[in-house]
Amino acid sequence: MSADLAAEVERVHRLLAEWLGTDCGPAVLEALRAAHADDFTMITTDGRPMTVEDLFGALAGARNAAPGLTIEIDEITTAADAADFAVVHFRETHHHEGTTTRRRTTAVLRRTGEGLRWQHLHETAEAD
Repeated sequence: MSADLAAEVERVHRLLAEWLGTDCGPAVLEALRAAHADDFTMITTDGRPMTVEDLFGALAGARNAAPGLTIEIDEITTAADAADFAVVHFRETHHHEGTTTRRRTTAVLRRTGEGLRWQHLHETAEAD
């Protein structure tokens, strides 16, 4: 596992938890958006496809929507690591108001001159 990949996965989820779980400023959402490719796509835990516009449209109105949210990342593994992209798997554990949910996630990250950019994300809810 490349240290930059693990750090990026953890960084983006820290930003996401900060945006959703605190009364932070717009710079947090701007940093989160800058981490994603313009043609980013994802599949949510309920199987819904989303574009980058869908995702950030939803996030725009979700600042502090889940006060106190924390997201832990573990079990990070690399499925592929090439000069221009990487595929990583990891588990997300979300804690909010006494409830814990987990999802298994696969992400495709592109390596660009500006650093890593999230290209695609696929989340699957973990069975209890």
